[in-house]
Amino acid sequence: MAFKGTLKEFNVPDILQMFSLQKKTGILTFTSADGFITLILEAGMIVGVDAFPKKLSMRVGNVLVKQDLISEEMLQRALSIQKRTNQRIGEILSGMGLIGDSQIREALRNQAEQIVLSLFKWKKGEYNFKVMENLDPSLYSINPMPTDGLIMEGVQMMDEWPLIRKEIPNNRMVFEPAPLDMQHHEIMIVKENEDEPPEGDKIFLSDTEANLLKYINGRNTVQDLVDLGGFTEYKVYKSVYRLIKKSIIRHRELPVEPDEIDESLLEERRIQTRRIMHVILGALAFIVITCFITGLWTPFRSNGSLLEPDPTVQHQLLSQVP
Repeated sequence: MAFKGTLKEFNVPDILQMFSLQKKTGILTFTSADGFITLILEAGMIVGVDAFPKKLSMRVGNVLVKQDLISEEMLQRALSIQKRTNQRIGEILSGMGLIGDSQIREALRNQAEQIVLSLFKWKKGEYNFKVMENLDPSLYSINPMPTDGLIMEGVQMMDEWPLIRKEIPNNRMVFEPAPLDMQHHEIMIVKENEDEPPEGDKIFLSDTEANLLKYINGRNTVQDLVDLGGFTEYKVYKSVYRLIKKSIIRHRELPVEPDEIDESLLEERRIQTRRIMHVILGALAFIVITCFITGLWTPFRSNGSLLEPDPTVQHQLLSQVP
């Protein structure tokens, strides 16, 4: 039995909520013009995630390199083995003794969360759910992950995203720690999503904000922070936004090299220049035509022809020649 439809009929949160409440087991696939995302469900919980095309920053191997858990050379060795064996990168790295199982599981979970949350930005597409009684063991890739928390985070992300993007309009922005008088401030670490009581000069930071703050050094861009893979894109942007509002960090203005200027901005300037030139040329053409029509250019009139000089004017000019 299969369930299918379009995202115009049901949005992503409603679809995930439905299969979670019904504790369905099977394969849920979302497709659009840009690719597809597949969720493996067991009793309503996510036990596997895949996507195509998968962004480089979302691949487990690249995340582990960004976190300095493995080297680029180790990753390339694992990828060459993968071509021969078709194993998962995590399995290969773990089998080679290069990284522990717990680190692999954490990286896979972060990757899965990132992929699922990216679904909430989809406005067009189709979904198809294939009901299965039992799942093939090869389909399992992560520990069972409840959908309730992801749904809440996804809905919250869509509500807060416009506000966050106003403060952080692009992923190339760089932030640095702001000067802080520690004699008059005390920093307290609280759990994620815990209310922060306003207590005097105390500054409350969540676990995510505190961990992310270690990498905000005036050199890393926002995209670099996302590529670390320790948190989803939304958590990174939200944490940076909150750190800005708490005056813990500030935007660092970097000099822009000529070859780093946005091509779209250059093209926009070219278009504006062409428009201005068209207006100027059009105005000049209008002036010339108007002068001809109203007879303001008399020096070149003779028997209705504009090619022969006016004899009267010519005589006046010659009379002034010594």
